[in-house]
Amino acid sequence: MKLTIKGGLICVCSYFVASIFAQTTKEDMMMHIDQTASNYRAYSTDFKHQTEPPKGYKPFYVSHYGRHGSRYHYSAIDFKNMLEILEKADSANALTDLGISVKNRFAAIYQDGKLKAGDLTQKGVEQHKGIARRMVKNCPMVFRGKAKISAKSSTSVRCVLSMDAFFLLLKSINPELQITNEASKRLMSYICYEDKEDQNKRMNDTLWTRPFGDLHYKLIHPARMMSVLFKDKNYLDKNIDSVAFMRKLYDIHSSMQGMDSLNIDFSDVWTKEELFDNWRVQNAWWYANSGPCPLTLSKNPLLAKNLLQNILNEAKKAVEGNGDDATLRFGHDMGILPLASLMGMQGCDVKTTDLENLHKVWTDFRIIPMGANIQLIFYRHKKSGEVLVKALLNENEVTLPLAGDKAPYYKWTDFYTYYSDI
Repeated sequence: MKLTIKGGLICVCSYFVASIFAQTTKEDMMMHIDQTASNYRAYSTDFKHQTEPPKGYKPFYVSHYGRHGSRYHYSAIDFKNMLEILEKADSANALTDLGISVKNRFAAIYQDGKLKAGDLTQKGVEQHKGIARRMVKNCPMVFRGKAKISAKSSTSVRCVLSMDAFFLLLKSINPELQITNEASKRLMSYICYEDKEDQNKRMNDTLWTRPFGDLHYKLIHPARMMSVLFKDKNYLDKNIDSVAFMRKLYDIHSSMQGMDSLNIDFSDVWTKEELFDNWRVQNAWWYANSGPCPLTLSKNPLLAKNLLQNILNEAKKAVEGNGDDATLRFGHDMGILPLASLMGMQGCDVKTTDLENLHKVWTDFRIIPMGANIQLIFYRHKKSGEVLVKALLNENEVTLPLAGDKAPYYKWTDFYTYYSDI
């Protein structure tokens, strides 16, 4: 079997070192090489200190959107294909000792995960429990007594289980909470809206494919890796697409961060430089496919318009006193990434056509790690009744493109007007 990449691209369905708005340097990536896992980056609990709300303001409502937690690699076929490639090479006596070791690792991974592709792992469950626990700690007044909590999920099982882990933790803290939950196709128009035909059209346009192809050609160099895995160069040249092999191994190596059933990775196959360069290609793909990239006409943030409208509608009811105390939504990276861009969250809506230096201004793992979440915390002044809103991305404060002297706290009236116009 010869592994190939359609269109020269792996389409993988991608955190915080210091802050969402800090540039990412090569030196930083070399020190934190796990960040090269892109959207497979495991959720981090290394948070910055939050700004205290202005005097007299107390939280009364939380609006949330969370990506499912860490999961198994999305395709068991990938395990099977890689295993068959390596088994065939081994039968031809074409593998090195390291190549045989990698083959054996794939055999174990395939056996463990062939019926679990895309499933939430226990690590993913614990990520959502942690987020829920900290949410209650930060906003205890929102979750006291018989507070009303609405939970909505994508129909994906990993999202439903993430939702379950979240509200079961809430219930364990306060059994009196009145929680309603739903996972339905009728929710998908805003939980994770996609326009695949339009997205694919932009992703296949030469405006994007040419500069991306140039980046791919410049950064992906599999010769060293192939030489330490395959000892028969003639066999390698005739039977293996080296670029496709490297890209798929990058994909699977990244996904191992979320595993808890196996203690396996492929760190010994890679150099840090190779991981960094493979990530730069992946980061560019995410920027174009779901982010604000001008080379795909900066249209992807608009995929979150329905979600933003739902956020405004539910928040308006809460502010007026006839809504829920918290609205929880559980979806995917393709829900969070366009939303963060559309809302202009600090650093998420940067526009550049310089793909080679993209990582210095925009990074996928800061926005959509496993367990990624956006939280909007609403505060009311106990005397005046004025409402302020603060935005958190992965539990770190971010600024919004709104005027005001209390940032990262913004007037609800300004927030509602600005985003209603969008």
